[in-house]
Amino acid sequence: MEKLLTDAIRKGVHQHFDAAASRRKFDPDDVKAGRAYVEAYVPYVHYVERLWRDAQGAAHGHGEHHAGHGH
Repeated sequence: MEKLLTDAIRKGVHQHFDAAASRRKFDPDDVKAGRAYVEAYVPYVHYVERLWRDAQGAAHGHGEHHAGHGH
């Protein structure tokens, strides 16, 4: 089970990173290319932040995260 989780996380990180990295070098005057980069970079950062937050908060319990959200 651990290998499945690790493989899925690795695949997700690589997919998001590759999408952002492939759009990183663009002409600063090309607004469309700049937007394409941001549209790939922001999801990558959010994906990694969620992974980090979830990994750090795993020991704190499930109830705290959903308090006040009707769960």
